[in-house]
Amino acid sequence: MGQAALTFEKVNAGYKGRTVLDDLSFQVNEGEFISLIGPNGCGKSTLLKTASAFLKPVKGRVYLFGKDIRSMRQVTRARYIGVVPQKVESPMAFTVGQIVMNGRIAASGFLRGLVEEDFVVIERSMIYTNVLHLKDRYFMELSGGEQQRVILAMVLAQEPRILMLDESIAHLDINHRYEVLRILKRINREKSMTVFLVSHDLGLSSEVADRLILMSEGRIVAEGRPEKVLVPEILDQVYDCELKVQRDPVTGSIHVSGVLENFNGSSKKHKAVHVIAGGGTGIELFRRFSLQGFRITSGVLNEMDSDAEAALALGIDAVFEKPFSAIGEEAFQKASFKAAKADILVVSDVPFGQGNLINLQLAKEAIEAGKKVWIAEGIAERDYTEGKQAVEIVRKLLADGAQAWTSLHDLMKELKGDH
Repeated sequence: MGQAALTFEKVNAGYKGRTVLDDLSFQVNEGEFISLIGPNGCGKSTLLKTASAFLKPVKGRVYLFGKDIRSMRQVTRARYIGVVPQKVESPMAFTVGQIVMNGRIAASGFLRGLVEEDFVVIERSMIYTNVLHLKDRYFMELSGGEQQRVILAMVLAQEPRILMLDESIAHLDINHRYEVLRILKRINREKSMTVFLVSHDLGLSSEVADRLILMSEGRIVAEGRPEKVLVPEILDQVYDCELKVQRDPVTGSIHVSGVLENFNGSSKKHKAVHVIAGGGTGIELFRRFSLQGFRITSGVLNEMDSDAEAALALGIDAVFEKPFSAIGEEAFQKASFKAAKADILVVSDVPFGQGNLINLQLAKEAIEAGKKVWIAEGIAERDYTEGKQAVEIVRKLLADGAQAWTSLHDLMKELKGDH
């Protein structure tokens, strides 16, 4: 590698008194392909704004090829650094050729005028990015992938020594994304241009970058070759979730994916909830609880009931009774055993008759054990027992500490606070 292309020395930067970059120091060498990764809000975009002089450091120094960026004129900076933004604006009534030409004008100076050499650079930039055939088309008429290539051509027409991309390819489909990446790799290799790519795609970053810089809360927590940075011990802490890292034995590329919660209740990180449901009233509860990572049990449910089928499909640990049958003692005892292990018990807006009324006994046992119990409102409209027995049982449960829930949205908010 050549000389230092970009250097941060103990840089603090942020917005309106809020520090985002905290005592940041690192160096990017000429000709490197760097990918800056990290969770949302960690400071990646702020770093790029600081590196390109859009944001002034509160403290510390930023150097481009050994020169303090603050001492550079705008035209001079444009010759050193080109930025492909996160969002592509659509200039009205500008053709592709005009947009790419504007990139060259920004680097050469508005007063100088363009000469033959400049037009050669403009055409070469369009050839590199495969947009020459679009030069007479209006920018606003193009597809998202074509627009992104045009903006890249405009920046390349500056002939910068460092190319920075701020999540510029994240919204593209996979075909256009890899097309842009091939362009970046080509100019990095053929022109020794330093490429600094901000990306959320860890696997993609590992494929294209020589070195990764991993940020968290305004600091660099790891940097180096992809295989040194993309390790579970580091990523789990930075992203606050369990991640699985695998290397493709054929290509050597690294794949990073989340570890989904195991639906069979094996996770010890999350609370357990027992759901009393039936008649399809538990399906959305099962789905929401599963997505939130709760360990779920349910029952008693009748076989062939839609809730029973949903529980089986999701791998929920449920207790079943024969179809169209009243809940028997054996099934109830099994459900009681499972409910006793739960931290929370939720009663859906299930209708109650003589056949399933005994399920409310599980809620009574949970209250007596000091656990939180949530019961859907409107029991009077769903009570088909003689003498409205379910209404009376629920009234006592609420008096003893159970809580009523009206909407699933509000219930999830309450349970999230306990989670």
